[in-house]
Amino acid sequence: MLQVCKNNNGVEKVVEYLEKKNIEYSIENCLDECAICHSKVFVKKDGEVISEDTVEELIKKI
Repeated sequence: MLQVCKNNNGVEKVVEYLEKKNIEYSIENCLDECAICHSKVFVKKDGEVISEDTVEELIKKI
């Protein structure tokens, strides 16, 4: 399951994509990744951070 930080830039577009593809996810208040949270778009999968500069690039990785 993917974890999404509600404070991350682009979270709305990421969630929209995940719902469209029926990918299981949870929205968390904080994922303790503040250093990247404000500069990149990211999700966590099994504790591993997956990040990119844009939502579109992140979606390609998911």
